[in-house]
Amino acid sequence: MKNFFTAFLGSCLGIVAVFGLGILLLFAMGISGAMKQETYSKNTVLKLKLEDFIPEKTDNVSQNASLFSGAKESIGLRRILKLLDAAAKDNKISGILIENNSVGVGQATLLSLSDGLSRFKESGKFIYSYADNHSQSSYFLCSVADSMFLNPQGGVDLKGFGAAIPFFKNMLDKIGVDMNIFYAGNFKSATEPFRLTEMSEYNRLQTREFLTGMENIMLDRISANRKLPREKLIQVMAGLEGRTGKRALENKLVDQLMYKDELDELMIKKLGLKDNQKVKYLSLAKYDHMADVESEDGKDKIAIVHAEGEILYGSDEPGIISEKRYLGMLSKIRKDDKVKAVVLRVNSPGGNAMTSDMIWRELERIKEAGKPVIASFGDYAASGGYYIAAGADTIVAQPNTLTGSIGVFMMFPNATRLMNEKLGINFDTIKTHEFSTGFSPFNNLSEKEKALLQESTLDIYDLFIDRVSKGRKLSVDSTKAIAQGRVWTGKKAAEIGLVDVLGDLDDAIAIAAKKAGLDKYKVVEYPFMEKDLFSDIVREIQKSKGGEEDEMRFISLSAEEKKLLNYYQTVRSIIRCKEPNARLPFIFDFD
Repeated sequence: MKNFFTAFLGSCLGIVAVFGLGILLLFAMGISGAMKQETYSKNTVLKLKLEDFIPEKTDNVSQNASLFSGAKESIGLRRILKLLDAAAKDNKISGILIENNSVGVGQATLLSLSDGLSRFKESGKFIYSYADNHSQSSYFLCSVADSMFLNPQGGVDLKGFGAAIPFFKNMLDKIGVDMNIFYAGNFKSATEPFRLTEMSEYNRLQTREFLTGMENIMLDRISANRKLPREKLIQVMAGLEGRTGKRALENKLVDQLMYKDELDELMIKKLGLKDNQKVKYLSLAKYDHMADVESEDGKDKIAIVHAEGEILYGSDEPGIISEKRYLGMLSKIRKDDKVKAVVLRVNSPGGNAMTSDMIWRELERIKEAGKPVIASFGDYAASGGYYIAAGADTIVAQPNTLTGSIGVFMMFPNATRLMNEKLGINFDTIKTHEFSTGFSPFNNLSEKEKALLQESTLDIYDLFIDRVSKGRKLSVDSTKAIAQGRVWTGKKAAEIGLVDVLGDLDDAIAIAAKKAGLDKYKVVEYPFMEKDLFSDIVREIQKSKGGEEDEMRFISLSAEEKKLLNYYQTVRSIIRCKEPNARLPFIFDFD
């Protein structure tokens, strides 16, 4: 027996030792890869592939990856813009090549990236773009280029904006599920797919209006970039006149049709290289580790709090806004004497009403401590996303931000028909009081229970109205008139008083500095992300392999698969909510 335990213990120690040795080996490989990381020389071209989702803050939103595929690092929007500014001053960077077929970001993010690329062009350096096929949003972004090149077999999908919203009521009726729905606001349309079979007139009106507003912003930018009349672009959209490479060239949407090898030849001539020389491309991910990015100087700090993602109660997932993750963080910011101002960067469709109110309260406490709070809106700052920002001293939004949606809803499924008629299951109850069994999806709600749920919904709506009314210094009646759950573009929101200034995050930071009386300051971004050592090691190993692609990915979803996944996640997040919610009706895909 003694020999058995000795052998067993030895085996365990051996396994631990081997595992530890493996970790050390991975660590050494990672360090070696980092040490061998190539530098770059003059005549380098920065290659941008901006097709994936871009978080507001680097790695603030988790990106799924296989354990051994290299944890994909998602560079944040603010960091990308800083890298573009650094590249403009970098004498080793001759220009930029954007290789995009599609994009994975919203319209306000596209506008910020377009502005950053325009600043780069002011340095006198070139920007070229190449695509096999351009989605509409990709074309919007790449139109900033000096020259646009397209695969001869490709096309430009310039077609205008539309919305295709799935409705589930008929399906729910077939399987025997009824939805008890309570909402406040005629335009609060998040519940429509579960209670109607088509869009209401209210929803049709608001959707058409904000889609038209977004399209006008896109048209203005493309028209200026490509020096094409808006009327010409409207004609192209009406007839899908960019659907082939030949048509795209004839309509001056692109400058030249060419294959990838021909692009390489053109780049060699552009850079003045010899025929046997190769173009030195540098990816954004690698440049992120090499660039000389100017850092802010000063003892005082401005805190940027990135409120990105859905608002949920009790969650501690990255990319989620919750009281669990944010209240302690905001409290520390409030107590930090070096933090003189706060910029709340919102990119959220909203979510849980209670969590929204708790975060709103903590931001009010920061204001009470004498620190100005400036809100900056990204692609979305709607419903709960607007709620948390309503009390800000100044609200800044992009013209094509989707915001407002000041309304509340609650949904409660009734699966009694599914259980009784389809599955043959029924429930019987004994109660000491009328509400003792709670609100169960396996029992029909009584009229009194329905009245209580509607009352709760209206109470939260009234509170939402009060928060907005006091924060924006509007009368309650004026707030109700522009609320009703209606979605507005940032441009329209500025006209009706929901937004103060049209601009980007840098504009919000400048306003915060001015209000706090700061000349020199450092910008500190929250939330801090906990680093996973193992993932970092694997990432470094992948980087050390070199090659044109920065990271390896285990799973690659097509554009259509991503759309379906987004639909599923949106519907799932709406259905699973048990409490009153303030969120955008749907996350719109602008292609």
